[in-house]
Amino acid sequence: MSSAEESIALAPRLAVPTRPARPLSTWGLFRVGLKNTLATCDEELFEELFVARRFVWGRLFIVSDPEGIKRVLQDNVDNYPRVDAIRRVFEFGSGTGMLSAEGETWRRHRLTLNPTLDHRAVVGETPKLIALAQQFADHLAAVPAGVAINVGEAFTHLLTRTTGQVFAGDDPAIDEMVQHMGHYPGRYGFLDWIPLPGWMRFVDRYRKSRREARELHPLLERLIEARRDERYAGERDLLWRLSQARHRQTGEVLPLAELEDEALTLGSTSVTSLQVYSWLWYLLAAHPWAEAKLHSELETVLVDRVPSPADLPRLVYLRRLVDEAMRLYPPLPIMIRRAAADDTVCGHPIPRRSYVAVMPWVVHRHRKLWPDADRFDPDRFTPDQVAARSRYAYLPFSVGPHICIGMALAIAEILATMAVLAQRFRFRLAPGTRVEPVAWTSLRPGAGLMMTVEPRAHAE
Repeated sequence: MSSAEESIALAPRLAVPTRPARPLSTWGLFRVGLKNTLATCDEELFEELFVARRFVWGRLFIVSDPEGIKRVLQDNVDNYPRVDAIRRVFEFGSGTGMLSAEGETWRRHRLTLNPTLDHRAVVGETPKLIALAQQFADHLAAVPAGVAINVGEAFTHLLTRTTGQVFAGDDPAIDEMVQHMGHYPGRYGFLDWIPLPGWMRFVDRYRKSRREARELHPLLERLIEARRDERYAGERDLLWRLSQARHRQTGEVLPLAELEDEALTLGSTSVTSLQVYSWLWYLLAAHPWAEAKLHSELETVLVDRVPSPADLPRLVYLRRLVDEAMRLYPPLPIMIRRAAADDTVCGHPIPRRSYVAVMPWVVHRHRKLWPDADRFDPDRFTPDQVAARSRYAYLPFSVGPHICIGMALAIAEILATMAVLAQRFRFRLAPGTRVEPVAWTSLRPGAGLMMTVEPRAHAE
């Protein structure tokens, strides 16, 4: 056995919530799920590719079969709109944005805005991402030796500045939007699942989200109208691209109010990619052999210089690390849909109005889809391994028409940041740190992730 194989064989047990041995009751599902949706996933879900359950509120089908996922999220996607409760949560903060819109509104927005965040658009942002990562590295260098920091909180500063810079260049006013919307919607509550009309939504967080969104609209209106003015001579940032975007078929731009909602939507989803950093540093700290391999690649590709945009595609092992981190700890851990009409998935009838769940947390750890599924192994993402696997077995940003519009930007930001920081630092878990994955709308370390930051020159 090689040293690498020995290291893999002795790999530590990774943080996962305790899995119930048997399916939970209706009450158990609500009681446990409102604290952590991942803790509701019992052992059967990781063994069977299609699971049917009955609860007081209706039937639930958990689909992990790649062909079934393709049916639900791509081939017959219009039959599986998002659950009303989840749409309501986002609607209070982002109105007609793509996280709450369905049907023709969603389709019109998607066709209009797709080009603003595709790979070609993101390439131009990469130098900015690298420069911001360097500034953040200088900030980390000032942390005293041995002092533990909460990685998620520390990266909030980087995320806010990065999102603000990509959105509106050097205009600091946009940071306020990112800070407000990046913490929304947070944790679900029991009342989220009760279909009350909007005027009866008296819960504090709904009042707060409506008020904060309303307060941000004048800012967005000013920024968008400036960018729609033919005399605008400023930077052609993301907000400029959003303002100028036209529907592929009709050539129409989005109305101002709808465009503001989409800007708020992008602000509220920006926090999702932030959590990937916590899991990446946690996994590297737990697997020194992978960290050493990453350092070797950085030294070979970059030597001792700052990465350039052209370098990022050459960091193939770093990309495998990112993909494996998002397999084990997917940013979007669960997607719930409701059948609009009767359908058949994997040979099983799906009655109208029943619930269908596609859970990346389960799919990515399913024993019939991934050998030794709970083990960390970046080589699952070599070209041969990827080609041999269904594309519907890996969906960290969803798949099909509803795939995350900001995926290309998120990947570019993660690669740029990791390349810059891993050149200079190691992150180590602080003694006594308890790592617990917790999920509501996104997956995060429940009590934070306390780590020390070690300069690599000092460590070696």
